[in-house]
Amino acid sequence: MRRRGGPGIVVIDGMGGIGKTALALHWGHLHRNDFPDGQVYLDLRGFSPGDTPMPPVEALPRLLLSLGVPPSDIPPTVDSQSGRMRSLTDGRRLLIVLDNAYDAAQVRPLLPGNLAGLVVVTSRRRLPGLVVREQALPLSLAPLRPVESVDLVAGCLRRSRPDERTALAEYCGHVPLAIRIVAARALDLPERPLGDLLDELREGSRLDAFVGPDGPDTNLRAVFSWSYRGLSPPAAELFWRMALHPGESVGVHAAAALAGVSVPRARELTAELHRANLLQLPAPDRYQFHDLVGAYARELAEAPENAAQSRPVFDSLLNCYLHTVSAAGRVLQPHRPHVSPAPPAPVEAMRVETYQAALGWCESERTNLVPMVRAAASRGAPAYAWQIALAASAYWYITKRREDWRIATRIGVAATRAVGDRRAEGALLASLATALCESRRYAEAIDLYQKSLRLHEASGDWDWRATSLNSLAVAHAEAGRPDEALATFALAREEHRLRGNRRGEGVALQNMAQCHVLLGQPGEAIDRHEEALTAMRDAGDRYAEAICIANLGEAHAELGDHDRAIRRFREAVRLHLSTGNEHGRARTLLALGRSLSERGDDEARSCWRQALAVFNELGDPEADEIRALLGEPATTDG
Repeated sequence: MRRRGGPGIVVIDGMGGIGKTALALHWGHLHRNDFPDGQVYLDLRGFSPGDTPMPPVEALPRLLLSLGVPPSDIPPTVDSQSGRMRSLTDGRRLLIVLDNAYDAAQVRPLLPGNLAGLVVVTSRRRLPGLVVREQALPLSLAPLRPVESVDLVAGCLRRSRPDERTALAEYCGHVPLAIRIVAARALDLPERPLGDLLDELREGSRLDAFVGPDGPDTNLRAVFSWSYRGLSPPAAELFWRMALHPGESVGVHAAAALAGVSVPRARELTAELHRANLLQLPAPDRYQFHDLVGAYARELAEAPENAAQSRPVFDSLLNCYLHTVSAAGRVLQPHRPHVSPAPPAPVEAMRVETYQAALGWCESERTNLVPMVRAAASRGAPAYAWQIALAASAYWYITKRREDWRIATRIGVAATRAVGDRRAEGALLASLATALCESRRYAEAIDLYQKSLRLHEASGDWDWRATSLNSLAVAHAEAGRPDEALATFALAREEHRLRGNRRGEGVALQNMAQCHVLLGQPGEAIDRHEEALTAMRDAGDRYAEAICIANLGEAHAELGDHDRAIRRFREAVRLHLSTGNEHGRARTLLALGRSLSERGDDEARSCWRQALAVFNELGDPEADEIRALLGEPATTDG
């Protein structure tokens, strides 16, 4: 790439050890015939042990000497040296490699004039100034792809087995320098199996494995430290604080909570970390560490000078998550009982005021919620653990993330017992029971519902009691006891009616209708469904409204009225889609396919395939039922 009147410039950036210099030199060697006027290399010491970045007043004379200028002929000032550089390189087909640059200001005075060749700059940092002002072509290096890193291991350790190569590549985070350091250690012990060496390395600190014999350039911890020392103090502090986050990635509001700053300021600091290639940007406003960089950040967090700050910083993070997931839960399921979070909301808590915003935030944090609950419990914050687990159950219920739901809620139950909060224990037991019921573990669910009811009564929590009564009745119905379920639903309906809970009454009516279906009473089922649909619309619960409509469709299908059933099913599918209920949409598509099939409509198979994709993604056993309809073999548990 060439800028008008100037040289072509390529800027290669990437984290320490990723292979920037090796790439530049290897490419130059392969293309040496393209540069008949020569190749020039200069290490600018941007990130080096015990050294400061090389200033232009030192770099320019070195470049001029490399171009054949005698020491006595080198001009005395930077400006005159730069001018001599431009005149010497004008029109020449040279390759100039400026390695290990600190920033654009260090590089800019070193650029030649109308060079016919190429300038390659390497740096730990992204250099947007050269890209914008000098029209440089940016090239950011990522870790090797797994197949590439396995090939590198094979090249270093030819006698290793394929499984050992894969394990070593993964342990090294697919970083070339890390692979070469461990491979060198393995070569020093040729009689020792590589698997034994890896087992030994895993027992120690992660970065201890990456200390080579040839000085700091082969010590990955030292290599990372040079990038860390180049940060501003606020960015350096945020770097290690982000290691306190237990999940896979960190959102910008969580980063703000960790840094104790505003969201705009957090964006500035994370941008600095990203430019330094100490932080990856997998999505807008989301950040994550490479595994090995994260290990270095955790070491810094555990250092004595930082450890004292870790607890209040982590509590601030927990508070951010608690208030955000609580707000999201209230939006996703506004009519169920909720617990007001304590302590008060932080200033920078994210605002989630719409259904799509609440669902979107939960989806973006899906892989973080269970780790956050687990970390709160293990780090001595049980009140946060149970509150986050209970608040997140609204999201897990809607999306049917059953395994996450069960794991986090069991931790939450233990946390309520640790703090002696029987009211909270009752709510968490009911939530766990629902997760088990959703997983078709009805006997366990019924036992937990009954325990939760006793706790609700003991603590005087009548709102939760009515909700748990309804859920207990669902478990009875699902377990094949419709008469017992119908009686329990009637009790729940009456409790909700007495407390003026129109939505709760609608849920009970809807479930009573399902019991009538199980008892072979489709006419009564339709009447109860119509009453329930009116109640849900009165309450403004579109999630439950969609379920009512789908249930009405199934009742009409039972009576053989497939035209009316299909209309109801299509209406429910649209509503399920708008509320994010993928499981409900899939079940409705399954039922829609059956009614279409009864009419001989080929669209049935398309509906079943859409439903199958959802059930497969959720790991739902109903996927095998659809495979049977499609004439495909069922899966088997491994």
